[in-house]
Amino acid sequence: MPEGKVRSSWQLVLFALAVAAGVPFLLLELSGAALYVVLDVPSYLTFHNTVEIFSVMVSLSIFGVGWFSYNQSRDRHSLFLAVAFLGIGLMDFMHTLAYTGMPPLVTPNSPNKSTQFWIAVRLFSAAAFLASAFVSEQNRSRLLGRVPLMLVTLAVTAATFTAVIFRPDLVPDTFVAGVGLTPFKKGSELVVIALFVLATLAYVKRLTASRDRIYLYYLSAFILCIVSELTFTVYKSVFDSFNLLGHLYKLFAFLLIYRGIFAAAIKRPYRQLNLALGELRHTNDVLVAIMDSIPHCIFWKDRRSVYLGCNREFAKSAGLADPAQIVGKCDYDLPWSREESDGYRADDSEVMQKNQAKMHIIENLTRADGSVTWIETSKMPLTDEDGAVRGVLGIYEDITARKLAEERLSETLQFNQEIINSAREGIIVYDRELRYLVWNPYMEEISGRPAAEVVGKRPAEVFPWLAETGLVRRLEQLLAGGAPTVTEFGGRHVSGRMLCMSDASAPLRSSSGEVIGIIGTVRDITERRGIEEQLRQAQKLESVGRLAGGVAHDFNNKLTVIMGCAELAARQTGEAAVLEHLRLIVKAAEQSRDITRQLLAFSRQQVVAPRTVQVNGMLWELKKSLGRLIGEDISIVLAPGEQLWSISMDPVQLDQIIMNLAVNARDAMPRGGTITIETANVQFEEPPPLHPEVPPGGYVRITCRDTGVGMDAETRAHVFEPFYTTKEQGKGTGLGLATVYGIVRQNGGFIDLETAPGAGSAFSICLPRCADGEENHTPPPAATRQQGAGTVLLVEDEDMVRELTASILESLGYRCLATADPREALEVAGNPEVAIDLVLTDVVMPGMRGPEMMQRMRRERPDIKCIYMSGFTDAIMDEESGSWEGGAFLKKPFQMEELARMVQSVLGTQPG
Repeated sequence: MPEGKVRSSWQLVLFALAVAAGVPFLLLELSGAALYVVLDVPSYLTFHNTVEIFSVMVSLSIFGVGWFSYNQSRDRHSLFLAVAFLGIGLMDFMHTLAYTGMPPLVTPNSPNKSTQFWIAVRLFSAAAFLASAFVSEQNRSRLLGRVPLMLVTLAVTAATFTAVIFRPDLVPDTFVAGVGLTPFKKGSELVVIALFVLATLAYVKRLTASRDRIYLYYLSAFILCIVSELTFTVYKSVFDSFNLLGHLYKLFAFLLIYRGIFAAAIKRPYRQLNLALGELRHTNDVLVAIMDSIPHCIFWKDRRSVYLGCNREFAKSAGLADPAQIVGKCDYDLPWSREESDGYRADDSEVMQKNQAKMHIIENLTRADGSVTWIETSKMPLTDEDGAVRGVLGIYEDITARKLAEERLSETLQFNQEIINSAREGIIVYDRELRYLVWNPYMEEISGRPAAEVVGKRPAEVFPWLAETGLVRRLEQLLAGGAPTVTEFGGRHVSGRMLCMSDASAPLRSSSGEVIGIIGTVRDITERRGIEEQLRQAQKLESVGRLAGGVAHDFNNKLTVIMGCAELAARQTGEAAVLEHLRLIVKAAEQSRDITRQLLAFSRQQVVAPRTVQVNGMLWELKKSLGRLIGEDISIVLAPGEQLWSISMDPVQLDQIIMNLAVNARDAMPRGGTITIETANVQFEEPPPLHPEVPPGGYVRITCRDTGVGMDAETRAHVFEPFYTTKEQGKGTGLGLATVYGIVRQNGGFIDLETAPGAGSAFSICLPRCADGEENHTPPPAATRQQGAGTVLLVEDEDMVRELTASILESLGYRCLATADPREALEVAGNPEVAIDLVLTDVVMPGMRGPEMMQRMRRERPDIKCIYMSGFTDAIMDEESGSWEGGAFLKKPFQMEELARMVQSVLGTQPG
C-alpha cells in the first residue's frame, strides 16, 4: 500500500477511537444528574475489585507473553513493555488490596493508602510507556536485557510498597477523610496525562517512520489511558460514574496493549516463522531440484557413515528409484564391492576426525548394473552452529570417459615421444624466446651434445658458430610470421668432424593460430652431399666419356684412311726410302689406334670378348711381369681371398686394370715401397651407400694399396678424368686411371678410392661375380685367303673411308659397289639382277643404322652375308639398335690384311 494511504488509514483509526472514547465522557459530563450515579460501598468494591483483579491478570498476561516469547522473537520493545507490566500488575494488586473493606495489607487499609498506590502505578505506567517509545525491537543494549529490566521493575515495586506501607510520612497524602482528593492527587493525574500525551506523540512518530500497524494498538491504548485519566481528574466521589468509566477505559487500554504485545511477540514471529518455513521449503525444493539436475552424485551421511540423503543421480547409480530410499542405509547395503565400501568409509572417518576436507579422490565404483567406473570424489565435514562435526558431505563425478581419454592421450603422447626419440631425423622445438624445448636423441647423435646441455638455452649459447650461418636470424623471421624455408649449412661435431646439415623449420601455432614457437627438423646430409658429389663426378666422367667416344670414332675413321693409304702406297712403290716413310706412318697410326682404344675403354665403347676369369690365378701370372714393369725397389704382396668367386670379363681388360693401377702406384712411390693387392668376396643386400645405381648382389673386390705420397682433395676430385695428370710434361697421358674407371663401369662394377696426403692410396674395385652356367665368349678363328672374288656392297658415309675401302677391296680382287646412303644401298639390293655376295657397312650412319638396313635387306635377300664396321660399339651394343647376328664385326681402324682376312673368312663360310 502506498505510504500516503497507510498514513491516512491509521490516522482515521486513531481519530475514530478518540471520538468513541470521548463520547461517553462528554455525555456523562454534559448530562448532569441524569447519568451521574454514586454507588454504595459494597457495590463499588465489587465493581472496583473485579475490574482491578482483571487488570492485574491482563498485566501479568502481558508480562508472561513478552517474557517467555523473547527467546523466539528477540523483540526488546515488547520485552520492555512486558516487564513494565509486571510492575504495573503488582502495584495494581497492592492498590486493590489497600481499599477500605479489604483485609489489611500489613497496615490498616484506608482510601489514602489505596489512592497512593494508584498514583504510583499510574506514574510508573505513563513513564514506562513514554520510555518504551525509544526502545527499538533490535536494540542490543545490556541495560535492556531481561535481568536488568526485571531488577529495576522489582526495585521500583518494592520501593513503592515500602514507602506506602511502612513510611507513609514520606509519601504525600492523596485523600483526606471529610475533605476528599488532595491537590497532589489531582496534580499527579495531570502529570500522568502529560506523560501519556508525550508517549502518544512519540509513538505517532515511530508509526510514521516504520509504518508498522502494531503501534496502532499502543496508540489506541494511550488514547484510552488519556481519557481514563481525565475521568479520574473530574470525578466528585470515589464511587461515582466518572470513576467507574475511568476504570473501564483503563481495562480496555490494557487489553489493547496485550493485543499489541501478543501480536509483536507471538503472532508476528509466528507469521514470520511461517514465511521463513515457506521460504525454507521453497529453498529446499529449489536445492533439491538443483541437486537433482546436477550430473554429479551428491550424498551426505551422519557420524556413523549412515546415509541421510542424496540427489537423484546418486540414487540412480546405487540402483534406487527414489533418493528417499537411501536414508538409513550404509555403503555395505549398496552395490559397491566390499573393498570399495571399506575405502569409502575410511575416507569418511578421516574427514570427520580431522574436520578437514579431502578433495579429488580418484577411485573405482561398481554401479547397479555391475559396470565398474572411475570416479573423482570430494568429501567435506558437516558441522553444526557450534562447529562440532555431525557428518560428512560428498560429491563425486563419473570420470571414466576422461580417464580413458587421459590414457589415450598418455598413449598418444608416449607414441609421439617414441616417434620423436626413434626418428632418424633431428627434431627441435623452440619457445617464443628461441630457447630449446625439445632435443631428440638423433640430435644428440649428430651434434654430440646431450639434451641436458641444450634444453633451456638459446642456439648461440650452445653453438656459437650458428650465428655465422644465419639460422638464428631466420628463426626470428619465422617467429614474426615468415614463411617456412629449408636451409643447408655446415657445422662441426664435438669430435671436430665437419658436418653438412639441412634444417626445415616452420612456426608452431596454438589452436587460436598464435605463433608459440618453432619446430624444426634437421638432417645430416653429409653422406648425401658426398654421394651427390660423386654423382656429379660420375656424370662429368660420363660426359667426358661420350666426348671421348665420339672423338675416338672420328679419329678411327681418319686412322683407317691413313693406314689404308699407307699400305696401298707401300704396295705400289719399290723405293726403300719411301717404304721406310710409309712404315713409319703405319707405325704411328697403330700407336694412335692404341690411344683411341684407351679412350674407348674409358667410354665403355670398345669391343670386348668376356669369359669366365679366375682372378687369383690371373694375379699370380701377372706378378712376374708386374715386377719387371715397376722395378726392383717396390715389393708386390698378394693377399688372395679364399674360395674367391669367378668374374665374367675380357682377360685383357683385367690385365689393363692391374697394369694401370700398378703403374700409378709405382709413380706415387719414387723412393720405393710396397704394393699390396687383396681379393675378397663381398655381398651387398642393398645398393652400396656411395653407389646407389649399382644393383645389390655378390661382387669380387680387388684392392690395390700402396705406401706412396697419397692425394689431396683436389687431386682426388679429378683423378679419373681423361688427360688429367700430375706428372711432368711427357711423363704421362692422363688416361691410365680413366681407362681403369671406364673398364670397371663397362663391366657393371664400381671403384672407390681412399687416400690422404702422406698416407698412401687404396683403390677398391668391385666386379660382379660370374653367374652360374655363364658361357665363355671367344671369337671364332679367322680364315685366311690370299685373293678374293665376288661382289661387295660397301655402305659408308665417310667419303675418304669409302673411297679407301673400295680401293682395298678392288685391289684384293673383289668387285665393289660403293654407296654413302643406306637407302640407296637398299634400292641396289632390291634389284634382283644385281649380284651381291657380301655387304660391308658402317654401323652408325645418318638416317639409318647399319643393323636396321640389314634387317630390311634380308627381307629380299635372306642369305646375304654382312660385315659391320665401326670406330666404337656403343650403337651395336645397344639392344634398341637391332641385332647384328649373321654379321661379323671389323673394328676401325683396320689394316688391309685384317680386311682381307675378315672378307675371306665371311665369304668362305657356308650359310647355315
